[in-house]
Amino acid sequence: MSSALYDIANKVLSSYGKRIDEITVIQSGGIKTLWKVKSTKETLCLKRLRHSKEKALFSINAQKYMASQGARVPGIFPTLNGEDYVEFQGHLFVLYQWIEGRSIILTRDLKIALEALAQFHVDSAGYIPPTECRVSSKLDGMGNYYKSVLRRFYEWQKKSLEKPQHPVCHAFLNEINVMAEVGMDCVKLLERSDYSSWVNDIRQRGNLCHQDYGDGNALISPHGVYVLDLDGVTFDLPSRDLRKVIIKLMSGRNRWDREQLNEMLNWYEKINPLDDGKRRVLYIDLLFPHELHDTAKNYFIKEKSIKPSEISVTCTVARKKIELLSALIKGE
Repeated sequence: MSSALYDIANKVLSSYGKRIDEITVIQSGGIKTLWKVKSTKETLCLKRLRHSKEKALFSINAQKYMASQGARVPGIFPTLNGEDYVEFQGHLFVLYQWIEGRSIILTRDLKIALEALAQFHVDSAGYIPPTECRVSSKLDGMGNYYKSVLRRFYEWQKKSLEKPQHPVCHAFLNEINVMAEVGMDCVKLLERSDYSSWVNDIRQRGNLCHQDYGDGNALISPHGVYVLDLDGVTFDLPSRDLRKVIIKLMSGRNRWDREQLNEMLNWYEKINPLDDGKRRVLYIDLLFPHELHDTAKNYFIKEKSIKPSEISVTCTVARKKIELLSALIKGE
């Protein structure tokens, strides 16, 4: 560990009045930094947050609330002054309970991972953020997000038409018409779905969406699965987290299987049931061409080098997904 990081940790920890025996950096490289802190009585986790205070207070208080309700998230230790964080060198630092356990790997621990995600969603209900923080919410934003992605698709199509011989542009032009049409269908389907009523329900109950649930952000401990890294939590439908996990598993394996999809939803719904209308909203969100957007933006926005086959393979798998989900949305 660099002496600078060691000095930062020591200075911050002095605000907690704890006798520290050992400090180890377990994650660094950017603003976000994690230290494992050992004392004679306990092991703790010190974290330097990358978000501004106004934004970080939303997630800090969300985690504090959930821990107080008995949810399996790490507890937060107060400073000697009773604060939930320390401000130092323009950043916020938080001291968490250290959780011993094995990191979840979705491909191996899928059932327990989905059950834990459902429990997280249930346990987050009732959170009321403090007035001084900036409330994070994506509620009622799905339709606008779809439309913004479609605008990007048309911009990228225009750019590709300017150099159609470029392999990546050529691959994108081969796929974009079908995928954009599916995206437009999703906008219409969403408008006719139970999306708005579900949004109103979540707005009343105050449920949180993790946004980055998966490998490395959940631990299997002797006391159950603990969900970690709540920095990005936001008010949104639980289907957002569920959609990300399902696409990661299904598209990641290049295989969309109805039986496995039903099995995944059944595992989740043992803890947090979804009625037919909510399932249909999830199916619509799964149907949207998220994968093409996430693949193509590496080239068109991030200016990274990608292979044309990445686009063609992504869309080949997406067509299998479209066939499956179109039938489910129709109730077939």
